[in-house]
Amino acid sequence: MRQPLRSVELVTRNPEEKKVLLEMEEIIREELNVKNVIFRDNEEDLVEYQAKANFRVLGKELGKDMKAAAERIEALSQQEIQGLLDGATLSIEVNGKNVDLTAEKLDIRRIEKAQVKVLNEGTLTVGLDMEVTEELAQEGDVRDLVRGIQNLRKESGFDVTDRIKLTLFGSDKLKAAFKAFTDYIAQETLAVSIEWKEVPSMTEVEAGDESWKVALEKA
Repeated sequence: MRQPLRSVELVTRNPEEKKVLLEMEEIIREELNVKNVIFRDNEEDLVEYQAKANFRVLGKELGKDMKAAAERIEALSQQEIQGLLDGATLSIEVNGKNVDLTAEKLDIRRIEKAQVKVLNEGTLTVGLDMEVTEELAQEGDVRDLVRGIQNLRKESGFDVTDRIKLTLFGSDKLKAAFKAFTDYIAQETLAVSIEWKEVPSMTEVEAGDESWKVALEKA
């Protein structure tokens, strides 16, 4: 992903899996282009659960008490549902009778929290924070700029250690990103000076729906 994101959150009930993920934290951060890798102990930190009765399974067991059981099941707490997912058995009372519930007797759905996209596979649950703040959007635009400048350096035949003078121009939105990340741009492109003005023969570098205008010369 070219657009940096704030965080990815990981939940696993497998200790060995968690150990491996912790060792690979830096690689995960770089490959997913996220600021933070957050390890959670409980899946409910990423999702909200909704439990409904599995009528095909419980209907045979409960008969006429099925409707009352279904209402009780829909009122289960997040903690109770989490326990069932972890393999526990929960006993509930339905019209004076005790009914033992397991995860197999229920239809448990995971509902994503706002701005978090969640995927579950086996023992691992991954939640990606999809909210793009103004600062993250600016950083995404600046990374596009840096990538474009590096390509222009190669096309101009510059050595990787050559210092350059940069001239940039663009919309007010891109100007705000430039001001916020001027030092980063200079560091990444080896620019000894950067001016914000429009000059002839500038090259356009795409950044989403916008385009930077770039001119460079060897310092």
